[in-house]
Amino acid sequence: MDLRPEIAQGLETLASACGLSVEDYLQQLVARELPPTAADAPAAKRQRLDSSQWVHQFEEWADSFPTVQIIPDEALSRENLYPDRL
Repeated sequence: MDLRPEIAQGLETLASACGLSVEDYLQQLVARELPPTAADAPAAKRQRLDSSQWVHQFEEWADSFPTVQIIPDEALSRENLYPDRL
């Protein structure tokens, strides 16, 4: 396939920025744009969780965040937010 020089140069630049050859870059680009195939369907079904599994994973995710100190109500008063406007 013949490409205009500016298109070929753009592809080389994009591929290089991703650390890929032009061929590998184009394969990834095309793979992202293609619709899912029937071969992908079983994998999608395996990833589907029932509600209790989803809740469990969500709670694990939520618990993974660090505990932070609760901001006291006084800290959010107008006087504390704008001390120079009294």
